[in-house]
Amino acid sequence: MLEQIFKQLKLLLYNFPKKHFYYFLFGIFFLFSITFVSNLELQSSIQKKESSNEIEISLIDLVASVENIDEPNFNQIKTTDVKRNDTLFSILKRLGIKDYSIYNLVNSPNSHLLTKIKVGKKLEVEINSQNEVESLKYIEDFKSGVIAKRIENFKCINLSVSGVTKKKADCNYLVKNYELKTEEFKVFKRVKIMDSLYADGLKEGLPDSVIMDLVYIFGWDIDFVYDIRPGDSYSLIYEEIFVNGEKKIDGDILIAEFTNRGKKYLAIRYKLPEGNSEYFSANGRNIKKAFLRSPVKFSYISSKYNLNRRHPVLHKIRAHTGVDYAAAKGTPIRATGDGTIVFADKKGGYGNLVEIKHTEDYSTRYAHLNKFHPRIKVGKKVKQSDIIGYVGRTGTATGDHLHYEFRVNGKHTDPLTVKLPNAKPVNSAEIDRFTQHSKNILEELNNYQNLSF
Repeated sequence: MLEQIFKQLKLLLYNFPKKHFYYFLFGIFFLFSITFVSNLELQSSIQKKESSNEIEISLIDLVASVENIDEPNFNQIKTTDVKRNDTLFSILKRLGIKDYSIYNLVNSPNSHLLTKIKVGKKLEVEINSQNEVESLKYIEDFKSGVIAKRIENFKCINLSVSGVTKKKADCNYLVKNYELKTEEFKVFKRVKIMDSLYADGLKEGLPDSVIMDLVYIFGWDIDFVYDIRPGDSYSLIYEEIFVNGEKKIDGDILIAEFTNRGKKYLAIRYKLPEGNSEYFSANGRNIKKAFLRSPVKFSYISSKYNLNRRHPVLHKIRAHTGVDYAAAKGTPIRATGDGTIVFADKKGGYGNLVEIKHTEDYSTRYAHLNKFHPRIKVGKKVKQSDIIGYVGRTGTATGDHLHYEFRVNGKHTDPLTVKLPNAKPVNSAEIDRFTQHSKNILEELNNYQNLSF
C-alpha cells in the first residue's frame, strides 16, 4: 500500500511543471522565514517587556523604600561658653532648641546637677534635625562635669501645664556626674640660663605654666627680678596629664633644683595627711615663706633701699625706705603675704597706696598704684599672691613703677635682705614617710641629670 502511494507521488512530481515546482519551494521557504522572524520579534518583545517590568518594579520598590525612610538624622554638636546671667534654659534657647525638649531636660531626674553652671565654663550640646537635645555635656574641667543623654521610652513627668503634647513628651533624659580616668606621665627638663629664665625655658620646651610654677615655688628664696644671672640653671620633673591618650594639661612639678649664683635650692612636692600638697627641702623644711620676695613678676629694680638717696623729683636727700620695681602700667601687684588691708586710698607722695598688716610684727606697703583691685577694701583679708592693684605713677613718681616697703615692728627694713620667716615644716609624725619619698624622687632626678649630658 505504502509502496503504491510513493510511486504515485513520484509520478506526480515527475510530471509537475518545474517552474511551478520552484514557486512552490520558494513559497514554503518564505513562509518558514516569516514564521522564524516573527518568533524572534515576539521573543525579543517579551524579553523587553519583562526587563521593563523589572525596572519599573525596581523603581517602584526604590521609591517606596525612600518614602518609608525617616527624615535624615544629621546631628550637630554646638559648644558655647557660659556667660554672666546665663541659665540652662537661656543657653539652650540661644542654640535654637525647641521648648518641649528643654522642658523635658529640666524636668528630668537629677537635672539639679545642671543648675550650678559657672561663668566661663563650657556646654557641649548634640542637637538632632528636629532641634531637640540628644545629649548635653557641662564641662567642669578637663576630666569631670555633668552629662545628660536622651533615653527613649523613659518615663516622663506630666508636662500638660506647659502646653507640651503627650507625643512630644514621650522621652526624657538621664542626668549624672561623670569623671574621666586620667594618666600621669613624668617629664624631665634641664635648662641653663643664658638670656632669661623664661626665654631659655621655652627654648627647651618647657610650658609657660610650668615656668610660672617654678617661679612661684622658689619665689620665697630667689628674687627672679634681681638675683638671676647668666649661667644659673635649673632641673625639674613635672607631670603631663592625659585623658583617653590625649594630653590635656601640664600637671604639678614633682621636684625642682635651682642653682642661683652657685647656691643650690631644692623643692620636693609632698602630699600632707590633710590632702593638700606643699614643697619642702630634702630635710623637711617648708620652702614656702610667710612672704614673697617680690610683689611684681618679671620687672626690674629701678631703685634699691637707700636711706641717703637724693629724691628724683624733690632733688634733695630723702631716705628711700623701700624698693622700686619698674614695670609697665597695669602690671598686676601681688600681696607678698597673708594679712588684712588696713589702708587703701590716696596718701600724699605715695599716690594710691595699699597697706597690709600681716601680724603684730610685720606689715607691707604698695605705692604709686594706677588703680586698686575692685575687691580691695579696708578690713578685707587677703592671701599671699592675691592681686591687690596695678602698677602706675600716681603721687611723686617720675615713671611707672611700684614702690614696695617692708616693716618689722613698725620700722623700715630692706625687703631684699630681710630674713623671712618660714612656714611650718613636715610634721614629726610624717618625717619618716617624707624622708623615704624625698630619697626616691631625688634619686630619680639625679638619674635624669646624669643621663642628660
